[in-house]
Amino acid sequence: MRRTKLGLAVLCALAAASCGKSEARKLREIRSCSKITMDAKGEAQCLVLQYKWSRKEADAAAARFQHQQDSTAQFSADSGWRADAPRHRKEVQQCAADPSGDVARCLLGFAWAPARAKATDDSLWRANASQHRQELQACAMRRGMQPGACLQLYYKWSPERALALDDSIRRSHLGRK
Repeated sequence: MRRTKLGLAVLCALAAASCGKSEARKLREIRSCSKITMDAKGEAQCLVLQYKWSRKEADAAAARFQHQQDSTAQFSADSGWRADAPRHRKEVQQCAADPSGDVARCLLGFAWAPARAKATDDSLWRANASQHRQELQACAMRRGMQPGACLQLYYKWSPERALALDDSIRRSHLGRK
């Protein structure tokens, strides 16, 4: 009798486990929802409404799938970027020599991603820090002209950097008073 109850319990557990969705079916449902939505939140909502998933399970699965898709896309983009490295070096050299002084905007003209263009611009800027210090000292000694305006006019600093410098100088003067 005892053996029969144990066997029955095991059979019930196996039956309950086999009633759940297979991993392949879950993946099909996730892919189906990802095709008709734009983000993980919409994908999770689709899984709940169309396939009767629990909210918690749907959120976790959608976030995992979205992360996987984003990682794959980023890896692909990075691989393509590395393959074009010689061309990108030429673009950076060309933009660094651009008389406007706005490297990021120039790189955007070559269809660079904004974040990558900004990071490259900042990197070039930091590499020339000693030169920028000398330019700032020269403009700080001029009378009748804001340092930021001088830096834009004579040294082709970007308006963003020059205005940030002027704001920083004003804040330091206010702090002393």
